[in-house]
Amino acid sequence: MSNPPEGLSASYSTALVTGASSGIGRAVARQLHRAGLTVYGTTRDPDREGLDPDIRWLALEGATQDGWKGFARDNEHLLIKLDILVNNAGSSLYGRLEALPEEGPPEQFRLLLETPVGLVRAVLPGMRQRGRGAIVNVSSLAAVFPLPYMSTYSAGKAGLSGFTQSLILSEKGSGLVIIDFQPGDYRTAFNENMQAHGELSGATGRAWRRMEENLQAAPLPEKAAEDLVRRIAGGRSGTYRSGDFFQAVLAPMGIRLLPGRILLWAIGRYYQLGGK
Repeated sequence: MSNPPEGLSASYSTALVTGASSGIGRAVARQLHRAGLTVYGTTRDPDREGLDPDIRWLALEGATQDGWKGFARDNEHLLIKLDILVNNAGSSLYGRLEALPEEGPPEQFRLLLETPVGLVRAVLPGMRQRGRGAIVNVSSLAAVFPLPYMSTYSAGKAGLSGFTQSLILSEKGSGLVIIDFQPGDYRTAFNENMQAHGELSGATGRAWRRMEENLQAAPLPEKAAEDLVRRIAGGRSGTYRSGDFFQAVLAPMGIRLLPGRILLWAIGRYYQLGGK
């Protein structure tokens, strides 16, 4: 892991990273702590063993409205003075839409979109008053490069990116740094934690195996954390992508250049979906 950017702690002193107990969230929290910040991290169970002792842990259940609203209410004193907010917490459902449990899509949208929007609302007044702060919404390349059998995840991330990009426009001249961060595949426990519904056979099985292969060959999450913290330190709002060369450079280029029909065809071929 490379050293955090110099001078970050001169501009910022406190950060909150949601979903900080594993994967990219954990790597970001550690990177910010190494930069000299006081870092708060959220997890569903802050009392469980194995959590990083350098992080100040808070309980957040972001898949329910009562969960995120209660968190915002109980931690109002922290949110109003926060310097950096990293909305990273997420999960995914996998399977044909009709195979998903009825409560699955609403919970997914709360976690991926409603909770981040609510936390941004909570921190914005304090940041605007001070004329300083950074808001990072960790979206996904899936926001513009949809994943098969992950329709609610792709939709939630697309909504989060759209929200963040609108916020970038709205906060011009405020002194705030707003970042739409779109990572590709990273070697985390994402698939292990993903809830699969229905049989993994035929096209659903082939796409699942392709995703597993991608994760096994992907960079470690520390690279995403380094990219993200460097963007925060750079002080410029915008949409930034992170991943291997194909996902961070070639795939976005294809998104810009290929017609939508051809792009979906290419995604289907890549995930071995078959059909026309």
